[in-house]
Parts: sequence; C-alpha cells; structure tokens
Amino acid sequence: MALVNVIPDLGGSFEYLIRAGPRARIGMARGRGSATGSTGPALAWIAVEGGDGEIAAGTLRAEVGGRDDVFDGPGWSVIVGPKTPFAIRGNLRYTIAGRSWSASVPPRAIAPGDVRERTNEGGDTVRSYVRREPMICGETVHAPGGWASWPRATHRQEAVILYRLREDDGFAVQILDTRDGGRRAELVADGEVRRARGGEHPVVAAPATALVTIWVLTPIGEARASAQPAPGTNTRTNQGAPPN
Repeated sequence: MALVNVIPDLGGSFEYLIRAGPRARIGMARGRGSATGSTGPALAWIAVEGGDGEIAAGTLRAEVGGRDDVFDGPGWSVIVGPKTPFAIRGNLRYTIAGRSWSASVPPRAIAPGDVRERTNEGGDTVRSYVRREPMICGETVHAPGGWASWPRATHRQEAVILYRLREDDGFAVQILDTRDGGRRAELVADGEVRRARGGEHPVVAAPATALVTIWVLTPIGEARASAQPAPGTNTRTNQGAPPN
C-alpha cells in the first residue's frame, strides 16, 4: 500500500511527484478538483494551494479557501493520521506530502490565522504550518533575485521542496550536495520538486521572479512513533529549521 492513495473524481487530476522509498522518507503529490483517498501506515499533510471547497478526514469537516494561489498569503491545510479516509471537494488545487508513521494522530485543520510567519534576514517570509516532528511543514516566500539558505545553513533533516513560480518565464536555481561530497546546480521551473537528504541546499530566484517553495522536513534516521508527540501548530517549539 502507498503512503497515501488518492482517486480523483471525473474532471479532477492527481499526480505523484516524488515517492518515498528505502532511502527516502517523504513522498509528495499534487492534485486538482475533487478526490477521495486514504492514508496507509502514514502521516499526511494536505496543503491547499488555491481555490474553494471542503476537506473531510475521519470525523473532521473543514471549509477551506480564501486564497487564489500560494503567492497571496497563508492558506488552509489539514493533517491526516494513519489509516484514515479523506475526501477533497470543490475546485481546490492542493499538495499532499506524507511519510511512514504508525502512532495515532487525530485529523486536524490548520486555518490561515494559525500559520506562524516570520521574515528572515534575506527578506524571505517563512510560513510555518506544522512545527513539530515527525514532519515539519511550511512555505517560504522568496525575495526576487535573493538567496535562501545562504550564507550556508546546513540541515539535519531530509527535505522535499515543491517550487511555485508565478511568471511563465520565471525560474530558480537550486544547489544540492551530492553523495560524493560535491555540489550540483539545477534549474527549476514551476511545479517541479526536489529532494535534499541533509546538508546545504541554497536556492536563488531569478530577478523579478515571484517564487514560493512548499517544503516538508523529517529527521534523518529512523524515528520511533511511540516516542514522538502528535504534530500540531499550537506550540512555540520549533525542532527543525525550515529552508530559509
């Protein structure tokens, strides 16, 4: 069974962008329109990129909407625990990230007003949606032409990053550490995703390019579900450093 199984309704679409595996803990997918689904032995985060509708998960029902796209401000999202059915209804565009997890986690809706925002020294705005392990989730609004995670910022988490660019000709450059200790630079376009297995991963947006990254972090190395608190947003503790 996959971490998250989704069947889009007629007229909807759904695509797995990057999958979890033996050496990769986080998977990510994107969809549009109504769909039904369920989690396996996994924890999932559903982030509404834009549109209006409803997300149901277990006994939870949440009317979501209020932003046209990720460039407009914080949005709604929902945490879904293991082995939980869910439904996405309406003209929503959404991202789903998930990782293996077995401990019970009740479904939880995170409203835009609950999202914690801060501006870093480089002028980027970091939106923290889920601030506790085992899965730390958020968005970063990048200053056009500016570097993020530079000067060097080394993270001890695996990160999966989705790039959203507003301009049709916009682009960004992502630098990633390689297994042999070197580095590689990759051109990224709207809707592409990259995985960083720890180390440094600075990114720069092209001048005059509106860039938002949707990112999910999880600790490198095996974590025990029974030893971790349930994810939430009502805490001041930030156990991980998001790309910033």
